[in-house]
Amino acid sequence: MQNVSDHTQQINAWIALCQIDRTFPDALRRLGYTVDIIDPHFFHDGDAVNPDLILTSRGHNHSIVIDCKSKTLKEEQNEKYEAIHHSPEFLLTRGVVSSAEANEDYDAEFAYSSFADLSVNPFLPENDFAVVHFDEDAKQFTIRTLEDYEFNLDELQAQFPIRTGTRRLPTDYFPFDVGTSDDDYQQFTISILQSTVHVALEQDTFDVDDLLEDAHPLWVDLDEEMKKELRAHTEKVINKYQQKGLNEHIEKVQAGNKDEWKAVSKSLQALQRKVDEFVEDVQAELEQTEIGDFAD
Repeated sequence: MQNVSDHTQQINAWIALCQIDRTFPDALRRLGYTVDIIDPHFFHDGDAVNPDLILTSRGHNHSIVIDCKSKTLKEEQNEKYEAIHHSPEFLLTRGVVSSAEANEDYDAEFAYSSFADLSVNPFLPENDFAVVHFDEDAKQFTIRTLEDYEFNLDELQAQFPIRTGTRRLPTDYFPFDVGTSDDDYQQFTISILQSTVHVALEQDTFDVDDLLEDAHPLWVDLDEEMKKELRAHTEKVINKYQQKGLNEHIEKVQAGNKDEWKAVSKSLQALQRKVDEFVEDVQAELEQTEIGDFAD
């Protein structure tokens, strides 16, 4: 499994529940849920709101607004999400949700999820939010809703608990999130470096979006703010490794008002070898981090 944060693993697990995946249950896919948007940024009643993802079932005309937590809850977040929870039509009128029918039957529910048991958290709100616990034992994860914090949609709640049959969570759907941990950023760096080879094999020139479309399977579903952030980090990664020798294999060219790159190696095999060297270095850093964490 890739080295990613608990936060990123949770996002992957929710996405996987909406997919046909022979290694993971598809309980939400069977109800028609798909990924509507990842990491949306929007304002509601003057407050900035930023859940992790929204899943929508067109058949049930219903969305799940999800915030993946560690152990920490904040009262101000509870208040923001409760306001949305009680005015779900806002998600349609502001264009946050795009996969539902814009009619009076539309509904949305908010859910916290965590690997930790949030039932003991003093800031757990006394309302009708759902709270989902990814409960791990020696054999598998059991994805359960906490007592008194269940989904209001009966068909959705009936899917829980969901037993994964494995302790291995998918990580390929949402392979990195640069804002959560060093592990995620290192995984992001590896993905972008590897994508330079993939894209250079297919195109004479390529830009930041070409690299990110190759590196992130759900690039089209990401919120625009997240895309901007990832574009900036991709530029930094390429510039950093050009200074370390990647410039011998790809060079920056100006294309209108944006930067592009093109391969200048005598062979793409030479580019592959150079990228492999860089990736090995980053993987060594990841392994060293794991050893340090274990020692702690």
